[in-house]
Amino acid sequence: MAESWSFHFDGKHPERRYRSGRVQYHDGPFQGWMEGSELRPGFHLYRINGISTHRYELAPKGVMKRGSLVLGNMLGGAGCVTTGGAEDQSWRDDRNFFALTPETPVAYHIQPGKMWSTVGIVLEPETLAELTAGDDLPGLVRHAIDGKSRPFSMMRPLDGPATAQLADDLINLNYQGRMGELYRQAKAMEFLARLLDLLDTPADTRALSAREKMRIREARERLLADLRNPPDLHELAHSVGLSAKRLNQGFRMVFGTTVFDHLRDARLDRARQLIAEGSDMPLKQLAWEMGYGHPTNFISAYRRRFGISPARHRRDRFSDG
Repeated sequence: MAESWSFHFDGKHPERRYRSGRVQYHDGPFQGWMEGSELRPGFHLYRINGISTHRYELAPKGVMKRGSLVLGNMLGGAGCVTTGGAEDQSWRDDRNFFALTPETPVAYHIQPGKMWSTVGIVLEPETLAELTAGDDLPGLVRHAIDGKSRPFSMMRPLDGPATAQLADDLINLNYQGRMGELYRQAKAMEFLARLLDLLDTPADTRALSAREKMRIREARERLLADLRNPPDLHELAHSVGLSAKRLNQGFRMVFGTTVFDHLRDARLDRARQLIAEGSDMPLKQLAWEMGYGHPTNFISAYRRRFGISPARHRRDRFSDG
């Protein structure tokens, strides 16, 4: 994690520093706020929202751990990200996905007069390895974990609304106290899963036709109709008249995730809802109802998605009550 961040403005305005917590800026060229928090060791969430009367550069100071990975969304605004040894990445107004390796100096150059919001996650390699253990990983993630990172920077528009909505949810956190912490952790874990999926998604996917969108939504209804015994990918694709590859592409474009990940998230969300509503169903049975043959797989998936085990979630619910 960076020791601090600096705001450098065009003109004679003095430099500003951000160090930790949530800082509100009321005077000076930049009006808005910035917040950084460590959700777990090696997992840092940054959120920024504001507008400036002058062009400025926002840059981390200090050394980030080698092998770290930065993933996030730009929500509006305009500017350019520079990463030493990699291509500059520009954006304007659209919502964009970005990824970079902070092996070399990084800076965000922000244009004035436009509201800029961004949500970013910084992951250290050990935490990245722990969170993605057993997964089929994009090359960039594997290289970070293996200590083989090179300067890298990319940015592209988001294809669908799902990831941007998660970023919006993280910008506009409405819960406070212990529930607020749990909500922030759960949303950040879900956001990370979406970003890793986007990192593994080709940028040149052909646009969906209206008929294909209709078939993909029909496929989603069929997929979620029976969480315990859903159709497999090929059965589902055949039932709506699409190839398995095109169905997966369509799910990524419409829902921001693959068919498998969409089903997994729906199962875990339903389990979380049942626990929150006070269900006393044993975890072994709950896992079975959600389509998991082994409770340990269910517990691991639940913890990865929400940052807390189902048993701990149940205990916390009782203690809060």
